[in-house]
Amino acid sequence: MPTKIVYGLNELENIDRYIDGRKTLLITSQGFVKRGLVDKIKSFTDNIVYVVSTIKSHPEFKDLEEIYNEIKSIDFKLILAVGGGSVIDSAKYFIYQNDEKDISLISVPTTAGTSSEITPWATIWDMDKKKKYSIEDKKLFSKVAIYDATLTLSVSKDITIQTGLDTLSHALESIWNKNANEITVSYAIKSAKLIMKNLLNLVDDLQNITYRENIMKASMYAGLAFSNTKTAIAHAMSYYITIHKNIPHGIACSFTLPILIDNIIGKYSFIDKAIIEIFDELSSRKLRELLDSLSIDIEFKDYQVSKKDIMNNINLDRLGNSLIQKITIVE
Repeated sequence: MPTKIVYGLNELENIDRYIDGRKTLLITSQGFVKRGLVDKIKSFTDNIVYVVSTIKSHPEFKDLEEIYNEIKSIDFKLILAVGGGSVIDSAKYFIYQNDEKDISLISVPTTAGTSSEITPWATIWDMDKKKKYSIEDKKLFSKVAIYDATLTLSVSKDITIQTGLDTLSHALESIWNKNANEITVSYAIKSAKLIMKNLLNLVDDLQNITYRENIMKASMYAGLAFSNTKTAIAHAMSYYITIHKNIPHGIACSFTLPILIDNIIGKYSFIDKAIIEIFDELSSRKLRELLDSLSIDIEFKDYQVSKKDIMNNINLDRLGNSLIQKITIVE
């Protein structure tokens, strides 16, 4: 895991130290322009040579190719990605496409969910073809990931829930995983426990910096786990649900977690031990209660998803990582 992790409140103010004099392309979204964050970053460093602020949620090839053609002739040595997973994934796409330049990436997540800042892959979408694609390369690891929880204070209630549950899914998916080991499981447990203890409290108190910090730590720990294992069956099912049923990714990959826990209990001692450590019991009960408190439905029928839908559209690559291969879908 080659990424240097920097963690601290208001750490963005020190960004010039990590840019280290390099000509920098800033990638972000329009919302941060309106909030004045781009101007604030420019006040911290004189090395920003160009700004891309048009990144949308669920980045698509057609939009990213247009932006890439816009920036490929610009002289820069570093990309600074400040935003959620979509922004960071877009920055990775630009690096992936460019074989002519040796470009480094500094990622500053403003949501706590995708962990893209410490993984070597990115998700790119094609909504016209109803497909999701992953790109993977060691050069997509960020050189530096800066965790500054103050940047998450403006995240809405809905996005806080979605990204928090995405983190929980990453953590649990890295446990019932063929690539799991003692170290990844330990990080996953730390992540999941933080989500269980803090997410509902944060939703009720969105400006609480302590809860924001704890959820950001959870996202970081989950990233350290699944950057080594990849995701598994919950994500394998989620992509179809997001694209075809328009369900946000964080919900699509997490509403199945109680069902998956029920299906894996008793089959692997290390998984049982992890579940007990996270939930204080060998059961999905507390997770079901959390999802209910967050008004998240947990049945496939609630999302108009049938058994046939899942069987015909499951992502076989992600399914291949899973120690859970089959579940019962109630229709």
